[in-house]
Amino acid sequence: MMKATVFVLLFSFLGLAGCVQMPTTTSTTVDNRPQLSFIAASDNVVLSEYKVWVDGLESGLASDYKADSAALRLLPGSHVIELKRNEEVILKEKIYLGDGVTKQVVVN
Repeated sequence: MMKATVFVLLFSFLGLAGCVQMPTTTSTTVDNRPQLSFIAASDNVVLSEYKVWVDGLESGLASDYKADSAALRLLPGSHVIELKRNEEVILKEKIYLGDGVTKQVVVN
């Protein structure tokens, strides 16, 4: 009888211990880096024909960073942005981007 009582008390204690919720902490990280995106000036402009170069490095196609759907994240500071189509430089611009800024480049 004594063993049964001890067993029931031990089992009840373990069951109650499982009901205790430990404190939790939630943390989030905000990416506040500047963003660069591209907009076609007209329906005749095909963004997938333009390659994006940032500071002399190829960064993909302009269609990869279409405004309202994606953006190229950069470090804050000055950058040289180039758009090339068939190896011809269509646009070359030096820009300064600060934290939290989104620059939209219109492609003609």
